[in-house]
Amino acid sequence: MPTVRPFQGILYDPSRVDLAQVVAPPYDIITPDDQQRYYRQDPRNVVRLIAGEVRSADDAQDNKYTRAAAFFENWLAAGILRREGEPCAYVYEERFLDPFQGEAHRRVGIVAVVELEPFGNGILAHERTHARAKADRLSLTRAVGANLSPVFALYQDPARAVPRLLEPVMQEAPRLTITLQGDEEHRIWALPTDDRFRQIAATLQASRLVMADGHHRYETALNYRNRQRLEHPEASADAAFNFVLMLLVDADDPGLCILPTHRLLRDLDGFDGHDLLRRLAESASVNRYPTRASLLEAMQPGVRHRVGLALPDGTRATVDLADPPDPEDPVARLDVSLLHRDVLEQQLGLEERILDEERYLTYSRDPDFVLDMVEAGRAQAAFLLRPPAVSDVVAVAEAGRVMPQKSTYFYPKPLSGIVFNPLDPAIRIPPA
Repeated sequence: MPTVRPFQGILYDPSRVDLAQVVAPPYDIITPDDQQRYYRQDPRNVVRLIAGEVRSADDAQDNKYTRAAAFFENWLAAGILRREGEPCAYVYEERFLDPFQGEAHRRVGIVAVVELEPFGNGILAHERTHARAKADRLSLTRAVGANLSPVFALYQDPARAVPRLLEPVMQEAPRLTITLQGDEEHRIWALPTDDRFRQIAATLQASRLVMADGHHRYETALNYRNRQRLEHPEASADAAFNFVLMLLVDADDPGLCILPTHRLLRDLDGFDGHDLLRRLAESASVNRYPTRASLLEAMQPGVRHRVGLALPDGTRATVDLADPPDPEDPVARLDVSLLHRDVLEQQLGLEERILDEERYLTYSRDPDFVLDMVEAGRAQAAFLLRPPAVSDVVAVAEAGRVMPQKSTYFYPKPLSGIVFNPLDPAIRIPPA
C-alpha cells in the first residue's frame, strides 16, 4: 500500500520573486507560444527548468537539460530558491473556474512524497504513455536531480477522515497565495510532521492511489530510481530517489474537474472525410449541424457514445456509436475507446502502435482551437469528445486496464514551481 512521507523541499523565496510570475503548468501542456510568454515573464520562471528552449547549436555539453541544471544550481546559490529548514508536507487548495462552463470549483490536496512502486498494486495507472516523453523527462531528471513537478493521484477516503484533519490547518493564514489570470487562486499551507500528519499518512496507506495526471513523470521516476539503485547500491531504502513528489486528492472531492481532450487528424494519406462519414452511417447514427455552436451544443451530456466530427469544407456532424459487445467493460464503454476502436483503428487503420509514433494525431482540450484548425485547412479532421467521469477513471484503474493516450485532462493541473523535491542519493526521506 502507498507510503506517504514528508520531505525537505526546495521553494522559491517569495521575497525574491513574484510567485505568480515564476510558476507554470506542467511541461506537457506548454505550447511554443506559452513557452516564449513564460520566458519573457520572468528570467527565473520555472519553464526554464521544465520546458527549456531547444537551440540549433545544442550539443552534448550545452542543451536544454544542461541549461536546466545550471539554472537550478545558480538559483539555489543565489538564494532565489531555498531549502526548507525541516521536512514537511503541504496542503494545496486551488480555486478556479471551469474554462468552458464558467462554474466555480475548489479542490484540496496534499503535496508529499510517495514511495515508488510499479503500477498495479498500491498505485494504479489509467492511461497509456509514450516512450519519447519518458525519455525526455528521464534526461531532465538525470541532469537536474530533482522532481520539478508533482504527479497527481487520487485516493479514496470513504470516512472523510482527511478533510477533518486538514480543516484546522486551513483555518490559519496560508503560507503562500498565488493568484493567476482568470481568477485562478492557489493557496499553500505547511503541514508539519506531527500526529496529524501521521493520521493522514495512515489513512492514505489504506487506499490505493489512482494516477490522475503525470503518468510519464511517474514512470520516469521509476526508471530514474532503478538507475540510481544500480549506481548507488550503498543507498538506503529511505534514499530520496526511492520517492516521487505527488499531489494527492480525494477521488470524491467535488472540485475535481475533467475536461475532454479532442483529436486533430493530420497527414494521413488517402483520407476522405465524407467517405468516412458514409461508412460510419452504415452502423451508427450520423447527424449534421449548420453551425459550430449547434455542434458544440449537441456534444453536451445526454446521448450515449457520441463523438463529434468536423471537416475542412464546413461539414459538422455527430456520430452516435453502437454499444460495445461488453457494455460493462470499464474501458470499452468509454467514448474515447469507441472512437479509437471503431473509427481510428477499424475505419482509418490507425492502431495504437501507430498512434504511439505521434505522427497523425495531435490533441487539445479547446474545442474552438481544433475547429479553427480544421476550418483553416491545417488539419484533415477534428474529432470532438466529452470527458469521462472521475468514477470512470477509477473503475478503469481498479480493473487493471488503461485508456487510450490523452483520454483525461484533470483541470487545472497542479502548478510547477510551488515546491521541488531534490533526489540526491545522500538525502534521506524521514518516516511519517
